[in-house]
Amino acid sequence: MRDALIIVLLLVFSKMIFAEGTKELMPFASDSVGRAVIVISKGITAGNYGHFAVSTAPEDSRIYFTIFSSTEKVYLGFKFMKGNNPTYVIKKYPSGTIVKPSAPVPSSGAGYISGYNRAILGPAAITPGGYSAIMWNPPSSGDYYIEFSYTANGGFGALDAILQYFDCTVASNTNAPITGRVWSKNWFLSTEGNSNQDVFRGKLYPYSDDQIVTEINFNGIRPYFFRVTCNPNGCNNTEPFNQARMSRSGNFTYAQYKIFLNNPDPTLYPTGILGAVTSVNTLSNCDGTVDININVNKSGQVSLLIDINPLPGFQAEDVNLTADVTASATNTISWNGLNGLGQQVPNGSSVTVVVTYINGLTNLPMYDVEYSPSGFIVNLIRPTGTKPAVFWDDTNLDPTALQLNGCIAASGCHTWSNFIGNENTLNTWWYSLSTTLAPLPILYKKSDMILLNQSICPGDSILFEGVYYKTAGVYTHIFTNFTGCDSTRKLTLAQLVGPLVNLGIDTIVCYSPSLTLNAPINPLTPYSYLWNTGQTLPSITVSTSGSYSVLVTAPNGCRHRDQIQVTFPPAILPKPIRHF
Repeated sequence: MRDALIIVLLLVFSKMIFAEGTKELMPFASDSVGRAVIVISKGITAGNYGHFAVSTAPEDSRIYFTIFSSTEKVYLGFKFMKGNNPTYVIKKYPSGTIVKPSAPVPSSGAGYISGYNRAILGPAAITPGGYSAIMWNPPSSGDYYIEFSYTANGGFGALDAILQYFDCTVASNTNAPITGRVWSKNWFLSTEGNSNQDVFRGKLYPYSDDQIVTEINFNGIRPYFFRVTCNPNGCNNTEPFNQARMSRSGNFTYAQYKIFLNNPDPTLYPTGILGAVTSVNTLSNCDGTVDININVNKSGQVSLLIDINPLPGFQAEDVNLTADVTASATNTISWNGLNGLGQQVPNGSSVTVVVTYINGLTNLPMYDVEYSPSGFIVNLIRPTGTKPAVFWDDTNLDPTALQLNGCIAASGCHTWSNFIGNENTLNTWWYSLSTTLAPLPILYKKSDMILLNQSICPGDSILFEGVYYKTAGVYTHIFTNFTGCDSTRKLTLAQLVGPLVNLGIDTIVCYSPSLTLNAPINPLTPYSYLWNTGQTLPSITVSTSGSYSVLVTAPNGCRHRDQIQVTFPPAILPKPIRHF
């Protein structure tokens, strides 16, 4: 009867329920639909998930809450599901000073949450029917974090503990609850992976560095263990955004943004000023680069779409660049003249560039989420504006899984199967309140450089730009091409080594019946020979008057010819001497 009464209260006062913890992570009354419990971890388990909410956890992997005034109070409640002899302590950030000494996590009485319904009702001091909470008065404003200790039990994930129910409700001195105070940069959650129960339908609220709040509805993703981190760059903060945003094999995440269980309290986390592009101009350089000069009214990030393929939407040939910009100066972003396939854009091409100012760029890299059957639903919380488009690039894992035009489906965006999700990092990103400048045309121009390499034989010449050249060397000709840039043609001319034939001067042969004519011989690169007599040897012997010539050809094709006139005069016979 009492449980039935609690359920009635839940239905009647649902809009008056104030709690911060299980209420957001497990938004449905039945644990079998849409649940997530907090994993307290002091071991490296299940794919290097790391430590969370323990003394050895890094700063990013803690459960924080923020206090605005020392007059505020904090209500706490817990239920451990795994982990023996748990205790908790509250420390001040960043000093690490203990402000609430270590105490056992209750298993009954004040601070113990006996069931789901009481967990979502919150502290009984605020909502009738809720759990009996531990009330604590923070000594000052600022950030605090809760740290747990426990002894491990056996089984899968033996070094982990599980907070089945958790509540940290901040209230004013008049007991008015204040949501949007509980956050972490690297939540460690689990669905506990039971059959038909391993879904998470909770919502979380990243607060970007430029103070934009978006809502992530996880819409039934199906992991076992999972971390939730958000940042401005993707899978790492070392690569350019167009590379870091790509999903990849292995565990690649990093934490930067605070992620709240509710819309962050605007008193402490104000709404950012919207940025816009105020002017853009371009300069096409003759070295093949294009300088895109951008002025903005607020420091932040811009996205540039260089639209090379005229088909609508983003095509493989198009180029997307992202760059940081400042409001205090003209920002120059350079494009190298290559299309999205790494090919040189033809000289004289006309392309366009679209410049978009990005507000609230948020990446959600998630590791080892086995299934995303329905995708994420992302909404803009503040400032007010249009629904953000969702993007992804999973081509490292599946060549067809690419969305660079933006998905705004109300039912969810970015689905994947276990084949893609298991032990991989899948990244999703979005941005809000972007302002886009109209496409700006660019005439792509580049100095031409034509390099020619030629070889000639001794005695030959080559015609280059109207001049005959006969000797080895480098010859350059420069003129202006049709885009107004220099056009350079460079000839590197080499002279080959050819045969040198010398048969000698014309000869009259006396007192000999024959003459041997010799052409040059090269034993390293044998020549070929062709005499006008038809003979093909290096030497010939002649015995009659006439003109003799030889054509000698080297293996490199160079030739040389020489000829000689040989005369054999008639023999002078002896005449008898007569004596008279």
